[in-house]
Amino acid sequence: MRRSLYLAAGVSAAMVAVTATVPADATEDRATPHAKAAAFKVVADNLHNPRQLVFAHGDLYIAEAGQGGNGTCIPGGEGPQCFGKTGSVTRVRDGVQKRVLKGLASLGGEGTGESALGASDLMVIGKHRLVLSMGLGSNPKNRKDLPKLGRKQLGHLLSFNLHTKKFSSLGDLAAHEAKANPVDNRDSDPTGLVKAGKRGFLVTDSGGNTLVRVKGGKVKGVAAFQDRMGVSPVTGPDPVKYQIVPTDVVKGPDGAYYVSELTGFPFIEGAARIWRIVPGHKPHVWAKGLTNVTSLAFDGKKLYAVQISDQGLVVGGPTGSLVRVFSKKSGKAAQPIATGLFAPYGVAIRGDNAFVSVGAVAPTGGQVLKIPLVP
Repeated sequence: MRRSLYLAAGVSAAMVAVTATVPADATEDRATPHAKAAAFKVVADNLHNPRQLVFAHGDLYIAEAGQGGNGTCIPGGEGPQCFGKTGSVTRVRDGVQKRVLKGLASLGGEGTGESALGASDLMVIGKHRLVLSMGLGSNPKNRKDLPKLGRKQLGHLLSFNLHTKKFSSLGDLAAHEAKANPVDNRDSDPTGLVKAGKRGFLVTDSGGNTLVRVKGGKVKGVAAFQDRMGVSPVTGPDPVKYQIVPTDVVKGPDGAYYVSELTGFPFIEGAARIWRIVPGHKPHVWAKGLTNVTSLAFDGKKLYAVQISDQGLVVGGPTGSLVRVFSKKSGKAAQPIATGLFAPYGVAIRGDNAFVSVGAVAPTGGQVLKIPLVP
């Protein structure tokens, strides 16, 4: 993600056990913290760089980017990323955790497996079909140096049969980025995923800084997010250019699509926004004042977001939160629901609870926490 999502130096699996604060009172105007703090319920454990998650047929599915491995290394945003077949998808059914898909292509930090790239977002279609966005986080030309599985999976949107474990590519986002490259240098990292129409999907390419449509094996650009200027305490008083880095896309109750921003280095606090996009129309900013957002989820008309860092990844490291987001027209700031989370990434909502993956930069010890949305 072009020096974007992760700053994993010093991250250890032990940090995943960081205790989060109790969720704030979910009022319309402001958060009122509970008097005591306690850990949230862990519903999945020992995950490998967990990312997005989704409920289907009453079960919880979690994408795990894996740990990379000792295979070929290619340049990544934070240094060499090395190949392994360590990516997976975990299912939680009736409290029982099981990896239902293993051996997916993965690129992890050299010698550490940290900040892995691979399985990023997922969708269950029918009873046996799984659709996965597969990260790459590098110039598409580097993919040719990877083993066959890496070339066939990373940078693609894939369809898996959970019975046979066989897969096919629905679209090659990395190849599209190599040709189109509408923003900055060539880089591709498929991340957020949503169904769009009967046989199409919208996918955020966090490396290409684009939102694309995948349909019938073809990839077509929908929106390109151009660089911005801002001031950061990391770089000094003069404005610096930074990248937008879209991370997730969800469909709202109004039929429009909402896209979150991480923002690239220097990860300026409060610079991240949420876009509202109607295909065929010009995107516009729906919410602002957020920091390093990785995931979105609607609960009716209420929108929730995960911030992987509340102060910006350089200043505060991967300590983030779950927040409720309000439109900029409302004039309301984001409302904290759960803070002090270690490297939170994905969110899925079921009933009165949010399920958030944490430890998203750790090769082992990642978890999914059950977080009440109401006290």
